[in-house]
Amino acid sequence: MKNPPIKTALFFLLLSSLLTANLHAAPNVPPAAPSKSPAGPSKYVTDNASVLHPGTADRLSGQLADFYRKSADELIIVINPNLPTGVAIGDYARQLYEGWKIGQGKDTGALLLICTQERQGRIHAGRGLATKLSEDVCKKIFIETIAPRLDAGDYDGACKAAVTALTAALSR
Repeated sequence: MKNPPIKTALFFLLLSSLLTANLHAAPNVPPAAPSKSPAGPSKYVTDNASVLHPGTADRLSGQLADFYRKSADELIIVINPNLPTGVAIGDYARQLYEGWKIGQGKDTGALLLICTQERQGRIHAGRGLATKLSEDVCKKIFIETIAPRLDAGDYDGACKAAVTALTAALSR
């Protein structure tokens, strides 16, 4: 039997290696679009996890609307059932704050984000409030005032305490 020419053998070897490589390659999937913030809240208190008693979100939204009219400092509370996969609570709070433009461009706003499934929360304050709501003050309010109520399952009490503590800190 006659041996096939070298060129033909190399051609089939190259072709078979390319086909094998293509079978094992990742599918041609376009890169994921950058994550977008969900639509901004329509009220000052939004309970996406349905953990507040009826009327609580509306009462607190009214208080925060009054506070905004008097001070021009915008405080938003959002309760979500969970965090997006792979996103830390601080990063997500910052993304929401910036995406929703809380503080009306003056950066004088704050967001309290609570995620029930992960049992995490975070207060993110804008730079315009840094003298009154520093990172340390936000952490202290959360740990001493909000977290104990959340740990007890008292979401209404946690949100009421948050409104009281945040408005008091900003009114000093």
